[in-house]
Amino acid sequence: MKNRPLWFNIFSVVALSMAVVNFFTHVALLRIVTMLCLAVFMASLGTFERKKNRKMAFILFGVAAFQVFVLAEMIFVAVTK
Repeated sequence: MKNRPLWFNIFSVVALSMAVVNFFTHVALLRIVTMLCLAVFMASLGTFERKKNRKMAFILFGVAAFQVFVLAEMIFVAVTK
């Protein structure tokens, strides 16, 4: 993580640790929060990468958009179940 702000480094450690905990616990609310954190993480990476490598930035934004779509579907399933 080269030349990233401190808030991003802290947020990335928290988001990735939540993803690892989610992998072992399978709690529904934790899955939703983890997906939200990972979507913000990917969007932040895309923002940081935008000036250096536009192709990689668009790929990261696409992954973030897909994660938001999956997050909306997870919330819909949780509410309607």
